[in-house]
Amino acid sequence: MLYILVLLPMHLYTPTRTFDLPNLLWLTHLILLYIHEAGHLIFSIFGRTISIVGGSLNQILIPAIWFVVAKREQSLLSHVAVFFTGVSIVDVSIYVKDAGMLQLPLIGGLSKSHHDWANLLNDWGLIEYGYLFGEIMFWTGMFLGCYGIYSGVKNIIDLYRLSSSEEHTLRHPFQ
Repeated sequence: MLYILVLLPMHLYTPTRTFDLPNLLWLTHLILLYIHEAGHLIFSIFGRTISIVGGSLNQILIPAIWFVVAKREQSLLSHVAVFFTGVSIVDVSIYVKDAGMLQLPLIGGLSKSHHDWANLLNDWGLIEYGYLFGEIMFWTGMFLGCYGIYSGVKNIIDLYRLSSSEEHTLRHPFQ
């Protein structure tokens, strides 16, 4: 997770035509891409705007729901889920930043008419704020990713300390 978090700022900060990513980030991005595309299909029943937003919404909601369920079940995986929620937000942020530049290669090929965020922000008259929205999303995602790693490591250390103190108590009951 730390490897991914270190690579994210270096390789995803600004959209480029080549979208050149290290292999691990490509794998993560491809998984998120399938979740994104499924979101368009899932949310298409709610009309054009929600269908367009649905890709990014689904991409962020899936790991966020995983976090909520893991937290409710008091699972240690909640830390991994919050990390991947952050990674997913970072992934969407690059797409949002690209709305005004139209640099990223899209699944639809060379046609930029299928760029979700360019279409939405143009429809809403906010295209000039796309990069700013993307920046806010990027740093929110980076914060969540860092928090996921921090809280996971802290939880593991706390569990280790608890188990070693219980082990010590069991060996020396009269101390």
